[in-house]
Amino acid sequence: MRRFRNWTVVLLCLMPAAASGQWAQGGPGKIWVKTVAFWQKTDMRFDVNGERQPWLGGVGESDARALFTDIIVGLHKRVDLWFQVPFFDLRFQDATSDLQTVGFGDIRGWVRWQFAQLGGTALAIRAGAKAPIGDSPLDAQIIPVGEGQWDLEGFLEVGHSFWPVPAYAEGWFGYRARFEDKETRRHPGDEVVFLFEAGINPTPATFLKTTLDGFRGDNFIVEGVETQNKREITNLQFIGAVRIGQVWPEFGVRIPLAGREFPAGVQYVLGLSTQLR
Repeated sequence: MRRFRNWTVVLLCLMPAAASGQWAQGGPGKIWVKTVAFWQKTDMRFDVNGERQPWLGGVGESDARALFTDIIVGLHKRVDLWFQVPFFDLRFQDATSDLQTVGFGDIRGWVRWQFAQLGGTALAIRAGAKAPIGDSPLDAQIIPVGEGQWDLEGFLEVGHSFWPVPAYAEGWFGYRARFEDKETRRHPGDEVVFLFEAGINPTPATFLKTTLDGFRGDNFIVEGVETQNKREITNLQFIGAVRIGQVWPEFGVRIPLAGREFPAGVQYVLGLSTQLR
């Protein structure tokens, strides 16, 4: 139970909201960078049945911080590479322990092809993998910053620009195939991933967006036995940004609406994004 609790703490930031939509970067050498910080401190969680419950009878609390850096590099007018590097500072306290882990998490990478542009509507497919770079020790007294196994995933993305109205809407639909960690004999369930987002520029130097994102997973298999544990989350995010020169600082909140085996507190978000060239 302690080991699975520690895994739940790192789940805080496994799926931050979209870094960029299905519109490709526009040509070779185009580089777009975004760094987003997340913070969540909560004594509540979604349990195995999806109910909001206090951690360990009300004596536990997770305090998680994460920094995600996304780098998107244009290869062609409609093809780009997307990399995501996370860094975690995770802490969990209860009546008997005070655990903390700091370090880089698992790295994700994708190739995205915007295969159609139908008027104001763009269609793209994206395929990628998660590499188990983050530390995932067997010790139940250590919070892992990685999951210890590979993922493969694919997405269909659709978006529409309402220009000349400075607004857009987009949706992502994907499937994540998750492989077994041979060392721990732990096999996370495959997941269906979704995202719906709408945004508007009230002025050329301001931006507002709302995002609904999440995923639904199958049951975990541990040492060959299917458990009742599976991870699910649905988040509602509100973000505002103001341009300062070539940089877009942004701030907002992510509110977990429902889930299983996830911390249940509000996440606070602060980010910076820019196009380098």
